[in-house]
Amino acid sequence: MGEFLVGCDVGTGGTKAVVMASDGAVLGSHFVEYPLITTKTAQDRFPGAKAEQEPEWYWKAAADTIRASIHQSQVDPREIKGVGISGLSPTCILVDKELRPLQNAHIWMDRRATTECDWLRREIGEERIFQMSGNLIDPFYGAPKLMWIKNNRPHFYQQTYKFLSAVGYLCTRLTGRTVMDYSNAALVGIVFDIVNRKWNEELIEAIGLDPAKFPPPFPCDEVIGEVTKEAAERTGLAPGTPVVAGTVDSTAAWLASGAVDAGATQLIMGTSGSLGVVHDTPTFTRGMITLIHAAESRRKYVTCGALVCAGALIRYLRDNFAHLEKGMETIPGINAYDTLNDEARQVPVGSDGLIVLPYFMGERTPIWDAHARGVAFGLSLDHGRGHWVRAMMEGVGYAVLHNFELMQASGLKMQMPIVLCEGGARSVLWRQIMADILNVECTYAASSQGAPVGDAIIAGVGVGMFKSYDLLKGLAQAGDKSIPNPENHARYMKLYAVFRSLYPALKDQYRALAEASSADL
Repeated sequence: MGEFLVGCDVGTGGTKAVVMASDGAVLGSHFVEYPLITTKTAQDRFPGAKAEQEPEWYWKAAADTIRASIHQSQVDPREIKGVGISGLSPTCILVDKELRPLQNAHIWMDRRATTECDWLRREIGEERIFQMSGNLIDPFYGAPKLMWIKNNRPHFYQQTYKFLSAVGYLCTRLTGRTVMDYSNAALVGIVFDIVNRKWNEELIEAIGLDPAKFPPPFPCDEVIGEVTKEAAERTGLAPGTPVVAGTVDSTAAWLASGAVDAGATQLIMGTSGSLGVVHDTPTFTRGMITLIHAAESRRKYVTCGALVCAGALIRYLRDNFAHLEKGMETIPGINAYDTLNDEARQVPVGSDGLIVLPYFMGERTPIWDAHARGVAFGLSLDHGRGHWVRAMMEGVGYAVLHNFELMQASGLKMQMPIVLCEGGARSVLWRQIMADILNVECTYAASSQGAPVGDAIIAGVGVGMFKSYDLLKGLAQAGDKSIPNPENHARYMKLYAVFRSLYPALKDQYRALAEASSADL
């Protein structure tokens, strides 16, 4: 008889599950991709980006990947001792009393709640929000999304029994209980007391929401229920298997790559980009995002610089400008991303003067502008597809540097080298671009299998298989190093100065464009 764990990460681009043994070995894994709804209809008369997904996609993908991973592992489901879930966040999912979704999920990328944020700044105040939540006011956070739904879809709000995150929704589907973990609650923002780990019901009522619609928050590794018979039939898990509260996808990924102790610094290069620094003290950096860490969630924090788009830009290029390569992926050895990466490798440092602002869906840290959009500056007839790919990689690098400089200036303790993980970090080229722009050594977390492994470890701690998170120090192994090239860095700094000058010059025009575009819908 063995002891095994299941971890499942519901990300923006897809869901991955793993079955993990007690020694950290991954015995089975499976991934499912799904789309993103961003197109506005004639009825969508609002400024700010729309970004939705169907909650049923999450459940179907989670159930299918868990079942496939168990099958691949050949593990007896009765020997699985715990399940951990992580997911994209913040995500606003409304369920009725029968726990059925009332509408599509409004995901973190959705920027519709601009009017609600203006009201919060005016009536509540940025300072009061920051002192309690460690975060600022922005459409990114979950509470403004819920306010927007109440103001614009009141029939859905009135029918709402609970407001859930993507992780909370899957926990509900698995156990029948409505809960929210500390990490996801922190990204609801606005009304979450991040130090005392509880909802501020007085403030919830002050902004016009109902505290009863907010599920109770739990530590990430606390067991919150057991797999029901119905969920067991769908997922292949055994009925009665313990499920822990779970966490945000980024904290699970950082955890899987060994970010446990204060000062650990990692950059996730997934759909979005997240530069995170672990700390024990409740000291928060204004302009950054504050999370509660998955490891020791009763006391640890992560300060995060977060880009809305990182790998999403390369997926955008693949889906819109690499149809042939994508269609040929059924042939063994052909991968559209590899083709794009190879083309970018042929382009010199600086992309022959092409600079991309990566704000395709608005931006989070540090500019916090829901109206910002992507810009290609310096485009000429000499630029080909490879230039676009490399310029997007470099644009993400510049945006990360903007955050990195502010985090350093705040006095945060940051350990070097920076560990790079998740999808975009698989590109040797992109890792070198990051090292050259940041001018610091970067290490690839080659042994990490990402957030699902972090989820499994959280479950292992929660059910008592692991005494602490210290085992991660043995599991996480550093991979290839990227050493900054001084000449490349000097070249990038000249271009970075141009990059930094573009947003201030365009800021007012972004808002004018949003208002003009909204009026024409």
